[in-house]
Amino acid sequence: MKPHRSALLLLFVLPLEVFANGWEFDYRPAQAGFATYGNSLGDPVAASKQDTKIAFEIRGQAAREMFEAMGPDRQDSCSKASDVRFRFRDDEKIVCTRGQGGKYACYFGFDLKTGKSIGGSIC
Repeated sequence: MKPHRSALLLLFVLPLEVFANGWEFDYRPAQAGFATYGNSLGDPVAASKQDTKIAFEIRGQAAREMFEAMGPDRQDSCSKASDVRFRFRDDEKIVCTRGQGGKYACYFGFDLKTGKSIGGSIC
């Protein structure tokens, strides 16, 4: 059976289109840190089998891309008296900032016992 001409064309055109527009799904390295804990971020204790949470901090280019995608800036008690630009989603469960010198950081977390998204920072 001969391959259909349009199928052959697709095999050659699709990779060229991905190359031409410069985007391809690919995991890239990111600057990140994490902390595991129990109780809450405001009063953390050592994680236990009954209570384990994880908080992530993403910095650099990954944080910049997240910050830019989340616009516009928002005001909250953490950013009112500072020159830090602040953006958040999902009741501050995902928070991104742009600080002095254009340094970006994003914070988020998970309750590892329930799988639920939780905040990853407090001011």
